[in-house]
Amino acid sequence: MLSRSYCAGLCGVDGYVVTVEADVRMGLPGLTVVGQTVGALNEARERVRSAVGHCGHEVRPRRQVVNLAPADRRKDSPGMDLAIACALLAAHEVVPAERLAGVMLWGELALDGSLRPTAGTLVVSDCARRHGYSAVVVPSGAADEAAMVDGIEVFAARSLAEVVAHLRGESSMVAHVCKPPEHEPADDEIDMADIRGLALGRLAVEVMVAGGHNLLLHGSPGVGKTMLARRTAALCPPLPDEHALEVTKIHGLVRHHVAQQLQRRVPMRNPHHSVTMAGLLGGGRPLRPGEVSLAHRGVLFLDELPEFSRACLEGLREPLEEGTVTLVRAHGAITLPARFQLLAAMNPCPCGFLGHPRRACTCSPASVARYLARVSGPLLDRLDLVVPIVAPSRAALPSAAAERSAVVRERVRRARGHQANRLASTPWSTNAEVPARGGALERLCALSPPAEALLRRLAQARELSPRAQHRLRRVARTLADLCPEVEDCNAPVDELFVAEAAHLRRPPQPGDA
Repeated sequence: MLSRSYCAGLCGVDGYVVTVEADVRMGLPGLTVVGQTVGALNEARERVRSAVGHCGHEVRPRRQVVNLAPADRRKDSPGMDLAIACALLAAHEVVPAERLAGVMLWGELALDGSLRPTAGTLVVSDCARRHGYSAVVVPSGAADEAAMVDGIEVFAARSLAEVVAHLRGESSMVAHVCKPPEHEPADDEIDMADIRGLALGRLAVEVMVAGGHNLLLHGSPGVGKTMLARRTAALCPPLPDEHALEVTKIHGLVRHHVAQQLQRRVPMRNPHHSVTMAGLLGGGRPLRPGEVSLAHRGVLFLDELPEFSRACLEGLREPLEEGTVTLVRAHGAITLPARFQLLAAMNPCPCGFLGHPRRACTCSPASVARYLARVSGPLLDRLDLVVPIVAPSRAALPSAAAERSAVVRERVRRARGHQANRLASTPWSTNAEVPARGGALERLCALSPPAEALLRRLAQARELSPRAQHRLRRVARTLADLCPEVEDCNAPVDELFVAEAAHLRRPPQPGDA
C-alpha cells in the first residue's frame, strides 16, 4: 500500500515542502529510505524502525521503501523522522492515510518512540503556513517555538504513540497556544553613563544606531573603544514583529536550546579574530548561517579589525552592500539574510600608541603602513563613520555623571520615528538602507544648496569616491533627524550637518602623530 505524509526541508532560513512517500508490499523484510538523505538523516532508518516497534501497534515484516520528494534536493535534518514513521504506519494501515493530508509533521524520534525537538522548528511552522497547511505536529518541547507563527494550528506531542492515537481518533490533542511574548528588559548592568570624556565616540555610536550606519573606532589601547561597543545594543529599540521573526528563525537553525518567544532584542555578535570564513559568512555541511547572518537586524562587532584574515574582511563587502550573503557549494547554493550594522575597532599601529598624547610610538613608518593596509580601501569605503578615540586627560573628565542609555535611547527612538515617516512608502527602514540608484538618495536625503556646495568641496579636497559621498549624505540626514530643533523630517539637510558628518569620517593615516 502507498501512503503520503508531509514535512519540510531546510534551505538556509527558508523551508520547502517534502512529501514522504511510503510503499509497503510483500517481499524481503527491510526498510529503505531514498531521496538524497545526508548527515543525521542517514540514520533515520534505525531510529524509525525502533520507534515504530514501540508505538504499541503490530507491524508485520514487509518490504518497505520510503522516498523523500523532491529527490533532487539534499535532506539532512532528523526532524523528518516523525513524518517518515507516520507515512509507514499509514502504509501498514495502522493509521488512516487521509488523516495525514493537510498536516505537517516535524520531530526527531528516540529509540523508544519519544519525540525530541530539533533545530528549524520555527522555519517549518512558517513553511506550513505559507503553503496552506492547516496544522503542524511538533514535539511538546518545541510547541512554543512553532506557535510563534500566526495562522496555523500547532499540536504538541510527547511521543509517536500519542500522535498515532490522535490520528486513529482514540484521543485528541489540543491545539497549543503560545504564551504572549514578553519584551526582554534592557540590560542595566552596563550603561552609557559609565563612559565619560569620550564625547565624539558617544556621538558616533548614537548616530550609528539611529541611522543604521556602520562604524569604525580607532585609537590606542584602553581608551574605551570596547566599552562603547558593548553598550551599543542597549541603545537599539526592540525589534518589530516581522524582524523579530526573521532573527528568531535564523538563530533557531543553530541554537542548542528551543526558543520560547520571539527574540525582540537586537542580536550582538562578537566573533574572535581567529574566526574562519565559514564561521563568519556561513558554510559547513550542511550549510548553516555564519556570524554575519546571526547578526541580521543587529550589530556585528569586530574587535582588533586588522587581525582578522584578509579573506574574512573582503568577504564582508557583499553583505555590507547587499544585506545578504550567497554561499555557493558543489552541491548547491543558498542566500542568507545579513543586513547587519558593522561596528569595528582597531589600534592606529602595531604597538597601539601612534598619536597618543603621553606615550611614544615604537613602530617604524613601514610597519604602520603595512598594519593599516590590512584594512583595504574598498572596505573602509563601505563604513559610514570612521572616528578616532583619544584618551582624555584626568583634568578633562567631567565631574557630573554622563547621560544614561535611556536618555540616548529616547533620542534614537525619535530619530527612528522621523525615518519611519519619511520612508513609509519605501521598502527601507533606516537612512543607511536608502540606495543611491534611481534618485532615491537625492530625494530622501536632500541637501540644501549650501550643503550641496560643501559636499562638493569636501569630495574634491579629500578625493572622496561617489560611494563615500553618498555615505556622508546619509550620515548628515541622520544627524538632522537627531537634532531636536529640526521638526520637519523632510526638510533639506543644512550644511552644518554635512560638516559634522565629515568630522565623523576620519580614517587612520600612517602619518598621524
